[in-house]
Amino acid sequence: MSASEQDMTFSDFSKLYLWNMTARTEVHPGFHMPGHAGARFFTKNYSDALISIDTTELTSSDDLHDPCGPALFAMKESSRIYGSGETLFVTTGSTTGIQVMLASVLSPDTFLLLPRTVHMSVLHAIALLDCKYAFITCQETGDRSAYMYPQLSQDALTDALESYPQATDVLLVSPDYYGQCADLRKLAKTAHSHGCRLLVDEAHGSHFSFAKDLFPPDAMTSGADMCVQSLHKTLPALTMAAQIHISAEAIRQERVSVPRVWEMLRLFETSSPSFVIAASSEYALAWMDRFGSPALSDRIVDISNFLARIGPVLGQQSQSYGTPGQSDPLHLVLFPDPDLIIAPDLMTALENRGIHVEFADLLRLVLIISPWHKKKDFDDLYDAVSDCVAQIPASQGSVPRELTGKEGQVTDKLWGTLLTSIPQKAVSVRSAFFGGHRKTSIDISQSEGKICAATIAPYPPGIAILWPGERISEVHIDVLLRLKNFGITVRGMHMDKIDVLLE
Repeated sequence: MSASEQDMTFSDFSKLYLWNMTARTEVHPGFHMPGHAGARFFTKNYSDALISIDTTELTSSDDLHDPCGPALFAMKESSRIYGSGETLFVTTGSTTGIQVMLASVLSPDTFLLLPRTVHMSVLHAIALLDCKYAFITCQETGDRSAYMYPQLSQDALTDALESYPQATDVLLVSPDYYGQCADLRKLAKTAHSHGCRLLVDEAHGSHFSFAKDLFPPDAMTSGADMCVQSLHKTLPALTMAAQIHISAEAIRQERVSVPRVWEMLRLFETSSPSFVIAASSEYALAWMDRFGSPALSDRIVDISNFLARIGPVLGQQSQSYGTPGQSDPLHLVLFPDPDLIIAPDLMTALENRGIHVEFADLLRLVLIISPWHKKKDFDDLYDAVSDCVAQIPASQGSVPRELTGKEGQVTDKLWGTLLTSIPQKAVSVRSAFFGGHRKTSIDISQSEGKICAATIAPYPPGIAILWPGERISEVHIDVLLRLKNFGITVRGMHMDKIDVLLE
């Protein structure tokens, strides 16, 4: 088949998609995952080599689910880098990793404590495993404008453990979607003192270990029993490159069974894990181990210099928020003055100029920085933001002016509060998913008091404000309608309708 004939096999959609992606990456690598910064990390020789190893389990290629050769060596190298007792590669993303981690330790006889601000994969795992759980109430502290919701504190965990002495496991997200980090050392000590395992969704923190003096302590260093990382979020690995770490102490104390984790990986992951993604994981880790520390240090300098310039442009102090040692510097969070330009409009305007960012909520723009970004990328970002602010005032944006400013701040506060509130549970999440209940779709305005039948998650940041089986309140309706007016996508709600269980 000739090159022209091969090209004709693409659908029109595929051609358009590939053309658009090529055109976009030629303009700017963007400030979002994956961490190879628009494929800068991938030379032609490296790319050709990756494609050539897209194979099956051969004697020469090893078996990612039962490694004994090259794959085992790569996993042991990762274990050395991160200080774990055992490391498993996952080639279907952290969603699979989280489900494997939870399934390895949870059962109908266990009891999980967790904040509401977890990834949707957690509630899906709970539904599958039918384990008992309760939510930790997180109290707001510090500057409310700097984040949408608080991180889990030691005091909040202590209170929860006293309220639920039957707890066996604690799960949290650190760093979270805004880069906030929990004090994992204190939380690990508290959890272990109550006989609980500490499980960490560390999807956004795979770079911490390569420059320990520049970042908060990572999960393995802090005493967590298990953690899951997405290598592709900040490292130069392909999308879905992830790994599970089990601490040496958890293995020694028999808090975690290594054979059980492997068993769950084989259960939840495809039986054909990708050697291409696994190889990209190994190479990214090797590169970071050798060159990561200076590259990360340079990017933090670039971020600091950019923040010093951009604050006046955005009309208020802009910062990668948080106290040093308690947040991830590579999560660059910008706060434009909402009376000047709201964050969603700024994101759209940047996209129209060829610069894509990770996400925007109502008040904040979140950018993820890669070791492979360059100083010129930040100069381009500064010029683009300056042009956006000058050309697109709030009155001309996609959202009516009466919805900007104070209204945006009010809605943001309601949204943030709802993310950490605990709705009334009518039926278990497992029953809502698998109980065979009859469902119907009704207008959101008519849903007060009904039992939610779907995962309702404003996106971004993708944290569910309603789990299946929970009662819909007047506050839920108010916030969801407000978010609709601001143009925020809500997964689980379609054309102002929401699925509910018939009682």
